[in-house]
Amino acid sequence: MKKILPFIAIIASAAFVGNMITIGLSHCVHWQSLDPITFMETFKVDFPLLLGPTAVTLMPGFLATLSLVILTKDNKEAKRYYLYAFLGLLLTIIQTAVYHLPMNFDFMELKYSAAEATSKLQGWVFFHWVRIGVAIMAAVFLILGFQKSNLITVDKSS
Repeated sequence: MKKILPFIAIIASAAFVGNMITIGLSHCVHWQSLDPITFMETFKVDFPLLLGPTAVTLMPGFLATLSLVILTKDNKEAKRYYLYAFLGLLLTIIQTAVYHLPMNFDFMELKYSAAEATSKLQGWVFFHWVRIGVAIMAAVFLILGFQKSNLITVDKSS
């Protein structure tokens, strides 16, 4: 199992990054093009549909990365990279729970005026890209951890 965990962590985390980039490049652009009230009404439909792909990609990556942090004992360098990756993924979860989700529910309940919704959406999108950056760094650290693990050999003669 320890040999497959890095693959699960890397693939799932990369898929999570891809999912988040897709949201940023498509949904966010679309939402920002709408009238603010129409956006909130549309968001009520869009948001639940985005939860599945996000959970299906983030949770396996997060759990596999946590497992790698716990199980990697003999290689301190690989463990350190896995820990950084775990902390990055944890940070995306915390940011989502503390910042994005409450605002998502407020959008869905049409709690904002048009001006407030526009401003809130701009902040939401900005911090969504911050979240993507953190997720990319986590995926990079997973790859670095895998490279430092004893699971692959690198031909240094070339």
